Amino acid sequence: MTDTSLATTPLPSHLPSKQAKTLKITRVVRTAIEAMVWQGLKREQAAQHAGIKDNSLYVALRRPDVKQFYLSELDVLRTSERARNIHALVEVRDQDENKMARVQAVKALEQISDDAPVSRGSVSLPGLVIVVNTGTPVTHQPTIDADMKVISE
Repeated sequence: MTDTSLATTPLPSHLPSKQAKTLKITRVVRTAIEAMVWQGLKREQAAQHAGIKDNSLYVALRRPDVKQFYLSELDVLRTSERARNIHALVEVRDQDENKMARVQAVKALEQISDDAPVSRGSVSLPGLVIVVNTGTPVTHQPTIDADMKVISE
């Protein structure tokens, strides 16, 4: 029951027009990816749902165009769930009797910014770290402030 016909999927519209190519993904791979993202199925279950072998989906996910489609679908899911996440935090803040859970919910709500893109990893803070390697092991690195004064030794 393997369908080898190609379904074309345009790239997300937020990409520059130079990159607006048409992806060539088979209908069954597209169906499997949509099942993974929107139904929360594991890869093996999604492959079975689409009528292909798990290994075929595994191999397809290594292709750049398939991976790009998968990531764009995840981005849509993440964006569409943001409002519900905020409501869940508000509910914890207002109704949970665990004071630490309430505090953490407040902190999380305060850190949400409408302008900030969704984070996909560690948050980098502005600043500069310079490591001076003298060739000899140092057990403690001195801290130096912006005015080049040694704060701790």
